[in-house]
Amino acid sequence: MTLPRYLILISAILWTIACNETADKASKTIKNEAYCNCNDLIYDELYNHFYIDERNKPYTGICYERYESKKIKLTKEFKEGKLHGNMIRFKEDSTKISLVEFENNFIHGKAIFYDSMGNDSVVQTYKRGALVTH
Repeated sequence: MTLPRYLILISAILWTIACNETADKASKTIKNEAYCNCNDLIYDELYNHFYIDERNKPYTGICYERYESKKIKLTKEFKEGKLHGNMIRFKEDSTKISLVEFENNFIHGKAIFYDSMGNDSVVQTYKRGALVTH
């Protein structure tokens, strides 16, 4: 094998490890903080927030969706009933599909979409829901 092939192989191995660590961190966060299944959240248009049981108690924590294999498919972070933090989508092999930053229910910050090799294929910047750069 030539040196460039070794570098590609090493890069692929390191990338795989990094993606697995990200999925593991998401899984650990779910175990350590308030969490629920995203399908359990109810959106209240009047109050413009998400809740689980009581309309006047907005949800704070992380929600998730899982594949049938129990691997994490999606995580969303909430603060006082609003999407606030990261929303991360994963493939069933735990590699990232996308990472979108939210603040008070608006896309705010970066939206990163990954290609099939796990590289950033599209990176956009938003400010309160409006696209700033792409």
